[in-house]
Amino acid sequence: MPVSHEIHHTIDTCGTRCPIPLLRAKQALKSMKDGQCLKVLATDPSAKPDFDAMLKHLPHVLVEHFSEHDLNGHARVDTFIIEKKESC
Repeated sequence: MPVSHEIHHTIDTCGTRCPIPLLRAKQALKSMKDGQCLKVLATDPSAKPDFDAMLKHLPHVLVEHFSEHDLNGHARVDTFIIEKKESC
């Protein structure tokens, strides 16, 4: 599925489990500017609820999420597009 947002930074957390995808995303967002988008790739089955829970407590916005299977058709890869928002 094509991403409709301009991506400024991408991190691949495939093969890692919680809390690594969340920690790496938070770290990447710290170095980004307001309005920029982070693309996170994850294979952890709990990534979607984990990101939903994390973003409830942060000003950043999940602008897109979709799942695809890897090239072998085995592992599901979730893609998250998170827009950095500065705190109010």
